[in-house]
Amino acid sequence: DIQKENKSGGKVPNLRFPGFEGEWEVKKLGDLLEFKNGINASKEQYGTGVKFINVLDILNNDFITYENIIGKVDVDSTIIEKFSVNYGDLLFQRSSETREEVGTASVYLDKDKIATFGGFVIKRKKIGNYNPIFFNKLLKTQAARESITSRSGGSTRFNVGQDILGSISLYFPSIYEQDKIASFLSKCDERIQTQNKIIKELKTLKASTAKK
Repeated sequence: DIQKENKSGGKVPNLRFPGFEGEWEVKKLGDLLEFKNGINASKEQYGTGVKFINVLDILNNDFITYENIIGKVDVDSTIIEKFSVNYGDLLFQRSSETREEVGTASVYLDKDKIATFGGFVIKRKKIGNYNPIFFNKLLKTQAARESITSRSGGSTRFNVGQDILGSISLYFPSIYEQDKIASFLSKCDERIQTQNKIIKELKTLKASTAKK
């Protein structure tokens, strides 16, 4: 987890970069984000057009860019503008058959292209000051996930709405500390991706050598 209570009960991390002091500040997500439900289009509209973020994009990606979005939807420019997804926006899975997945979040990190999003997704537009990479990681921590899933409703399907998400409170450091943490975690992710690529290439080489 990114944050823990210290021995005195203060809300500060046990591990911290040098130069940062003070407790992290509790903030409601509704103070940082503006919520909106996505497009509900007819089945004939899917398959062509602008990239369209759905639940699988949220579940399958640590973060989302235009290129790794699976689907497309054919809508006019007015709808694209109304349901646009821009850099730093966060997207949440609104409904799931399992409580463990409901409210799962991912962040859109493409600065060059605008996407849209679907009806089973809740978008949270940035209205407060935060580092989107840090926020994305924070929302994947056990504490954040438990805060969201514990408030989901339903029996056969579990749901979270805009009001529930807006009421969730989490602890945030200053924007400067967020930037530092985000930079460090991004470098860790890059190293992991590089190592995974090397392992994959070695397995391919080994399999190719074994066939000879």
